[in-house]
Amino acid sequence: MTRKLQEGIYHAPKTRPGKFFVILFLRAGEGFNASQIGEAFLKLWEVYQGLKNGKIRDLPDHPVPSGDLTVLVGYGPNVFKLANVQHPLPRDLDSKNQFRSPRPTGGGSLMIGSGLQYTDDIRSNFATEEIVVQFIAETQLAVNRAVVETWKILREMTDVDTSTAPLLQTSFYSGFQREDHRSWIDFHDGLSNMKSEEREKAIVVKPRPSTEQDDQWTEGGTYLAFLRLGVDLDIWQTLDRQQQELLVGRDKLSGCPLEKLTSEGKPVGSVGCPFIGTKEVSDIEDGNLKFLEPKKVADTVIDQSHVQRANRHVDPVEDRNSLRIFRQGYEFLEPIESYPGFRAGLNFVSYQDTPERLRRILTQSKWLGSTNFGGDPVAPVPGMDSFLTVRAAGVFLVPPVIDGELFPGANIFFEAD
Repeated sequence: MTRKLQEGIYHAPKTRPGKFFVILFLRAGEGFNASQIGEAFLKLWEVYQGLKNGKIRDLPDHPVPSGDLTVLVGYGPNVFKLANVQHPLPRDLDSKNQFRSPRPTGGGSLMIGSGLQYTDDIRSNFATEEIVVQFIAETQLAVNRAVVETWKILREMTDVDTSTAPLLQTSFYSGFQREDHRSWIDFHDGLSNMKSEEREKAIVVKPRPSTEQDDQWTEGGTYLAFLRLGVDLDIWQTLDRQQQELLVGRDKLSGCPLEKLTSEGKPVGSVGCPFIGTKEVSDIEDGNLKFLEPKKVADTVIDQSHVQRANRHVDPVEDRNSLRIFRQGYEFLEPIESYPGFRAGLNFVSYQDTPERLRRILTQSKWLGSTNFGGDPVAPVPGMDSFLTVRAAGVFLVPPVIDGELFPGANIFFEAD
């Protein structure tokens, strides 16, 4: 039986994600069993396949640009609570690897041991529904159209007398990629991701031991973790360049990783970086490739920076103890009524063979642990203990594509033929 990763995970060499991103959450209607939820999602899946080919149900024989849309589906822990579900909850999706809920009054810790907190205005986390669908495309229209077409189908499924439906669209979050390879804090972002030839080793669920036969159906799939993070630019702008560089662990202009401090306390980047004839490490020349991922450092201050804490250079990649994950990030900007009139942030998406990898990155003291972003957790730079805030968070199983299956994960809802 052939198993492969779903589309929308841009891990192969010389592949890049589309420019626009939407992640959408679907809740199972109360009283509906697994097969009813599966039948409802199958209708959506067929619509999504049409959208990938530029087909819209309301415009028969009038194709539209597809925007190179990709569609990925995942399942949260709640789907395994449905009546007549065909598989038990996978071990790696249980409570130990899940994010905590925000407090009823707002705020609260994302995980015990983590310095990330829900923002005070978040009282409900909508990234915990039964089904998640990720849309990535080259155009904003393509991902937004997928949301509207989803609503159309769910509207048709809704009983006019009882207002009940097998699936409810509760929320979605959007984002975009930046051509400058930088983030809202103006530093190069995501440069220390894994080499393309290593990624699948960390992403794909490995064969399960005989003691975990119930989970063997997940082999060849992956786990998606999603965090929508607000970034407090007001705090960031109070810091001078050197403070910012020490927190990030890179030179702000070139993106070169920092390696040590001078006797005067000034940060020093890697020797020979950037490569001759280039200004930034994002100018991907052979000479710059070795600088994308920071080396181990002996300096305590630099060792506490974000890029060092988020990547402790442990091998081999396929070992879950390496804590390597594959990240795909999408920035966002949205209007708000209060100062400064907008909210900037990041849609953090990661794929890994077990969410244990991310949990340990976020909670272990030598990794990100109790820091919010980077630096000394005992004596943080003023304001940096709340620099990042969580607005939504969830962990989902992304089953493999199996030949002949109605949609990825259909075996959760329907008995095998």
